[in-house]
Amino acid sequence: MKMPFRSVSFWQSALVTLPDNTFFELMRSILGSIKTPFNKQNLLEDLSAFAARPEIQEAIAAYIDDHDRRIIAAIALLEEPLPGELERFFSGEYSYAELHSLLLNLEERLIIYRFRDEDKLRIALNPRLEKILAPAAKDTSVLFPALAEPGSPETPEANAAPKANEADAPGAEGAGPGAPPLNSRTLAALFACLLSGQAVLKTEGSLNEGLSLSKKTEDAGRRLFPGLDMEALTGGLVSLGLLVPQGEFLLPETARLEAFKELPARECFEYLAGGIALYLHRSPVYLNRSLLKSTVRLIHGLVSSSEKAGILPETTLIKLAELYRREEEAAFGFMGPAANFPPAPVLLRSLVLAGLFAETPVRGKKAYRPISPPDGRPQGEYSQGEYSQYSPVQGAPGTHPPVAMDSDFSCILYPGIRFSDALDLAAFASVEETGTTVRFTLSRDSVIRGFNRGYDAAFMGDLLERLSGGRAGDALKWNLNDWEKRYREVSLHQGVVLSLGGEHRYLAETGPLAALIKQTLAPGVYLLSGSAGEAEEALHNAGVDIVARPEYGNPSGEPAAAFPSPGPALPGIAVPVSPERAEHPADRAAAFKERFRAALADLALTRQEREELENRIERRLIVSETQLKDVSLRYEKLEARSLDYVGKTGIARQAMASGSLLEITWNTPGTAPGPGEQKILGTPENFEKKGGEMILTVRPRDGKDPVKIPLGKISLLRRIKQSIFGE
Repeated sequence: MKMPFRSVSFWQSALVTLPDNTFFELMRSILGSIKTPFNKQNLLEDLSAFAARPEIQEAIAAYIDDHDRRIIAAIALLEEPLPGELERFFSGEYSYAELHSLLLNLEERLIIYRFRDEDKLRIALNPRLEKILAPAAKDTSVLFPALAEPGSPETPEANAAPKANEADAPGAEGAGPGAPPLNSRTLAALFACLLSGQAVLKTEGSLNEGLSLSKKTEDAGRRLFPGLDMEALTGGLVSLGLLVPQGEFLLPETARLEAFKELPARECFEYLAGGIALYLHRSPVYLNRSLLKSTVRLIHGLVSSSEKAGILPETTLIKLAELYRREEEAAFGFMGPAANFPPAPVLLRSLVLAGLFAETPVRGKKAYRPISPPDGRPQGEYSQGEYSQYSPVQGAPGTHPPVAMDSDFSCILYPGIRFSDALDLAAFASVEETGTTVRFTLSRDSVIRGFNRGYDAAFMGDLLERLSGGRAGDALKWNLNDWEKRYREVSLHQGVVLSLGGEHRYLAETGPLAALIKQTLAPGVYLLSGSAGEAEEALHNAGVDIVARPEYGNPSGEPAAAFPSPGPALPGIAVPVSPERAEHPADRAAAFKERFRAALADLALTRQEREELENRIERRLIVSETQLKDVSLRYEKLEARSLDYVGKTGIARQAMASGSLLEITWNTPGTAPGPGEQKILGTPENFEKKGGEMILTVRPRDGKDPVKIPLGKISLLRRIKQSIFGE
């Protein structure tokens, strides 16, 4: 992190560039009446000397509250951010109006200032106050609170972190009530479901428009994966390029799938979260590869920063995400992948859907518990040395193999199974059950799908033999070999080429099939004019029950490192995630305010002057009794309420003239004040009279369509003052 304070002369140069009326108004509000002829440089020296006085710095320091500390620390951490960057950083913690008000107050108290950098205004800390601001600038722990440490006495049982034996993978908590754990076994089961040979999509999927799942897939999802978002998970796998939509089906992308299943367990789920985030954000497809890598680096950083922190409020994770986004932006420039990052709420939802975080509300506010294991592999997953014990030979005492054969054609997957093995099983098995028990079954159709993907009977048998500890039955092996023999005898190839072996060559003479043959390429090899589906139907009509249709996948030509390791957390991020702390007491600030109110009571002032000075004391702008006695007061009406029609009209017209924002609270028709209130932050455009009532048109700041609000319905209309530096 750079030094958060520039030189005093730099601060003074930022002030001297203010428009004359703004500059002199600032000087009068702090120094009181100023003598003519005006000399800006002399006034700046007077202001600097005033701010450096020990009693003034004592008052300024006493007035710094917890909101101030957070903003001071953020400005130092973000290294003179733009206002929009600060707004993103505090998203979910402060609204735009709240943050703008806090920044404006800090400007008026000389704690921060803005300077122009390449036509953009950046926010910086006042170097004249470095002595009192430095401790707050260094204390970044106030920005990243954790609500509780795992297992701490104050942690409610419902919010406690999972014990080591409660889960077997990232995602021990489902994405919704009743959801099965999203772990290596469940993810493999999801692949088995999506690659079952059934129509998965209603129409050919488009990432930019969203995938539309078929009713059969939706029904299977509700039965097998209750509580999980099937569309988002499927979209994530498609975003990763692991599955490719072709018509109503999903086909595996062989090269990428092979690379993916060899990733360490946690990185699989980090990539899954990244794919889900890109899908939910509808990121442009042409950006996905570079954007995916940057997004996964960000997700990896979030997981790494959070895994030992306990329960984290949403605001802490949003701030961490913004830091990682800025680091990527610094590395690749403003036009790089970071410019298209999914927003923080999308990232957080993706982390929950991928099973890396569980949403855990605390005191009515959104919070998240990281549930990925710190060593990056599922809890209960065996190390390479441990895993080698589960070979066809006798296992070690007290151990069990990762797969139990509960019948010749059914097996249960235990938490210890590696994802790569579970995914291989999913290639030639069907999923029957998920949750506490994950059960796969083998059938002729599921095994044929495995043959179509390039697996052979020997591999299938050896895999089940190894994983079950030598308990794969002879009946299963015999059937695997028989199905493979019959599979090799009749096959359809893309193009469409029909191959008939041995005793099946007579089929070329049968009526339905003979009509499709355009050319005999070689003995038993025929080029067909129809589609593969038509040929398969003709073969089934001729009595053939097994037809080979090898899947050649969609080879991408990418190297095996299609999923590079995210690596360590980005070096630019070094912030503590600390337990939530009690707020600082406001006793010293209250004492100063009481002192100034007592001094104010002795002065002979008009009611309006007294109200204005009391307001300044409350806003912590008065730091010396001299500011009460020799002060230049400027009255400005910023808000109007209820029946003050003249005030509301005047403030709205002022905002139109200056381009200022309005914060408006109003009641919807037929509701009493309070429950039916709505709020808007926007720019007023015009007044119009309709049926004897004045209607104010406001264009919302978020870019939505203009809103028309009857003036009489407005309970509060407040003009948002602009920064003295022009924004």
